[in-house]
Amino acid sequence: MEAKQITADDTRDIRYRVLWPHKDRMEECVIDLDHRADAIHLGTFDGDRIVSVLSLFEMSTPKLEFEKQYRLRVMGTDPLYGGKGAGKLIIELAKEIIRNKGYDVIWCDARKVAIGFYENLGFQMVGDWYDVPQIGPHKTMYFGLA
Repeated sequence: MEAKQITADDTRDIRYRVLWPHKDRMEECVIDLDHRADAIHLGTFDGDRIVSVLSLFEMSTPKLEFEKQYRLRVMGTDPLYGGKGAGKLIIELAKEIIRNKGYDVIWCDARKVAIGFYENLGFQMVGDWYDVPQIGPHKTMYFGLA
């Protein structure tokens, strides 16, 4: 498997199948930030098939005191590749890219079911639990890059 940069459109299939199956169509699996200049979209490939995706955006949360922050959003991995390193590979590439851009931290809003995954990759929790409609409980997590 190999992780590399992809387009926002390349993320839609995994977003639809894994993250937002409640949507009516794959074409609806976009976020308003997808085409910002600072947007970075990554995918893990098994051959020609994208099996894991995530998107990164220059955004800050007041929950963290780091000066230069990047937010990780809409990460998902094909269930057939769960536990096979696809997610870890893409997170490690994200850390490298954002560190090389001179940022201090990557943070995300992690679903309850993904907390252990992020903790195993060195992320820490901050703040209280909160609910995202149609998706469920989340917790803010971060990884310091310094």
